[in-house]
Amino acid sequence: MKNGSVRRGVQAANVSRLPGSAPDLGRVTRMPGYGRRGTRRRRNHSDAFLSQRQRQRSWQVLAWSIGIGVVSVVVLGGAFSLWLIPILKDGNNAPLLPQAVLDAQTRVVSKFKSPTQAEALDLVKKALALRDPLLVDGLIRTGPVSAPDVVGYLAAMSTVDGQIKNYEWLRSIDKNGLSLEGVLVTFSRGDKTRSRLAMLTPDADGVWKMDFAAFARSVEPSWEALLEQHAASAVVRVYAAIDNYFNGAFRDDRAWAAYKLVSPDTEQILIGYCKIGSAQQRAMDLLWQRGETTVARVTLEITRPQDAADSQHSQFEITRVLAEDWVMSAKPLDQGL
Repeated sequence: MKNGSVRRGVQAANVSRLPGSAPDLGRVTRMPGYGRRGTRRRRNHSDAFLSQRQRQRSWQVLAWSIGIGVVSVVVLGGAFSLWLIPILKDGNNAPLLPQAVLDAQTRVVSKFKSPTQAEALDLVKKALALRDPLLVDGLIRTGPVSAPDVVGYLAAMSTVDGQIKNYEWLRSIDKNGLSLEGVLVTFSRGDKTRSRLAMLTPDADGVWKMDFAAFARSVEPSWEALLEQHAASAVVRVYAAIDNYFNGAFRDDRAWAAYKLVSPDTEQILIGYCKIGSAQQRAMDLLWQRGETTVARVTLEITRPQDAADSQHSQFEITRVLAEDWVMSAKPLDQGL
């Protein structure tokens, strides 16, 4: 190979520069990004920063998920413990809540067929129209009241309450372990109206009858004997609501639970008290267990405290909770609680 060929592949044969002049590098290709200060470094830094942020967020989400899971397990475990500990601690009181729920489920299942709306209304109309004592037992559950006394009450009803204006079927109102059907009877006297609740329940043979004591809201002794003559105790059918009035013998709210007691048959408002933790307080709590209303019908035995001051004549101790409603069964509600 000739030397000239080698020189042509590298550079021109005649290359020369003047003394002191800068060397000539020839044509140089511009590099990508050249002249834009810090462009490459900034992009690398941004990518690394974003990647770090994403990793941090992933860890944060994981930490929050673990935290929420732990809290949920602790809450569920605590709730289960609160339910289980009383059961393990006291075998007698353990079935209270589950049994109440079971009762509520079995009450609607009666071995006797419930009357239809037409049958219930017809039964109540016939019962309230009775004037023959011999026919009372076929339509009315009289309890301790004699048939002549029932007829006397029904005959005087228009004088006390007025004329019957309306009957309203209330369907099933099962309470206190009994199958009950309700009919609201509305009376009118002048410009005033009153109402009474006719409760129907089957007897041992499956014959549905109206409970007289519930309809008459029977009190033993009378409201006059209790409130004016200061009788020591009484069995009353009242509406009850939770209250917070503590005074006199019942001033300690840590020892007593308070309930407001009212009746359409007296304008005086009574306050009843149960000892906290007693069978009576547990029975009263059952009245609001289903959360249906803040006011409940209940049949109570109440006792006046000894040496009560004149200002405390409306305060009574609830010594028995006899029925969840105004129809009494063979077993008092607070028995066994």
